[in-house]
Amino acid sequence: MANLILLVYTMSSSLGLIFLKLGSRSGAPVSFVDSKLSLNLTPYVIAGLMLYGFSFVVYTYLISQNDLGYIVPVSTALIYIFIFSASFLIFKEAFTVARIMGIVLIFGGLVLLNLHK
Repeated sequence: MANLILLVYTMSSSLGLIFLKLGSRSGAPVSFVDSKLSLNLTPYVIAGLMLYGFSFVVYTYLISQNDLGYIVPVSTALIYIFIFSASFLIFKEAFTVARIMGIVLIFGGLVLLNLHK
């Protein structure tokens, strides 16, 4: 069950970030204009905030029920991998050798973290 909740967290967090990025194409979601806070709340930004907020609630549940030393590195690695893939597929960002090697090292770290003692 913890793995399913971990997947829900990583997907909602990743999708939240992706939607926030999509929403920022028309300008920063939050800015200061004439010393006043200005909000540019597009549907993408609102969806991103909702998903990211939901992911925070799921994350607090995860860390309260599981080993922090397991949840934090695994979730961080999975989010990085999802975001890396989305940045290539959705935002057409470039794959570099260094980024690909980083992903390979992250996969290796995930394998090591999941080895039984």
